[in-house]
Amino acid sequence: MNTIIEPQDRIVDVDGMTIHYLDWGNPTKPTIVLLHGMRGHAHSWDDIAEALQPDFHVLALDQRGRGLTDWAKDGDYGINAFVGDLVGFCRATGLEKFILMGHSMGARNSMAFAETHANMLEKLVLSEFGPQINPKGSQRIAKELIDVPEEFDTLDDAIAYMAQFNRYAADPVMYRRELYATTELTNGKIGWRYDIEIREARRRGDPVAPIDLWPALSKIACPTLVVRATETDILDLDVAHKMIETLPDGRLVEIDRAEHMVFEDNPEDFISAVRGFLI
Repeated sequence: MNTIIEPQDRIVDVDGMTIHYLDWGNPTKPTIVLLHGMRGHAHSWDDIAEALQPDFHVLALDQRGRGLTDWAKDGDYGINAFVGDLVGFCRATGLEKFILMGHSMGARNSMAFAETHANMLEKLVLSEFGPQINPKGSQRIAKELIDVPEEFDTLDDAIAYMAQFNRYAADPVMYRRELYATTELTNGKIGWRYDIEIREARRRGDPVAPIDLWPALSKIACPTLVVRATETDILDLDVAHKMIETLPDGRLVEIDRAEHMVFEDNPEDFISAVRGFLI
């Protein structure tokens, strides 16, 4: 009979911000830290974390403004703030050397962290993000953030709404995604758990300061895996190849039957590719 693995909910204080994370146990194994995307949360990684747990000490973070981690008191959701949170998390938990894996926004934050803290990383996995992203994909995500209703009558309604944007994710994955992305409101309806300022900034059209991450790639000495979905609208193939050429020790894997949410769309092939790189 298979043993059911359940992560432990843990929190740390980082400069007055409470950061929540899931600890999947096995602390004698090499540590891997997982960073989700813009609308994700620590539980986004559950399938991946469970598959990696026998060989790794897996820590999945709720990044600022998401999940059970505090919202930014000053509304700062810039890349430097996320990197500072990860630096503080490492300090609070005593992490000195680990593997880092990020998806989308989490991959962006991982690249920026690796630029200045490359000596802390054993390996790096960058999923579905690069120093350049396809403008159409970026506009799609922005539109989804702007258009999404603020509340739903039931969780099933929220799942049905979001499912129209996801061709491949299985029903249990969609349920888990929206279960931890939402919360019950005081009026009894279902609303989003992540900071409303994240959506409002998009609606206001607040400018995003451009960041050139190409120089960061050339400074990442550790083995790095770039993961690209074959049906992505975010990471163009020529950009992915340029990333491999720029990284000192980079390699590329493409995952079929998957769009931008590659590790939720096709977890089996994603897990196989990542395990092949890490072990």
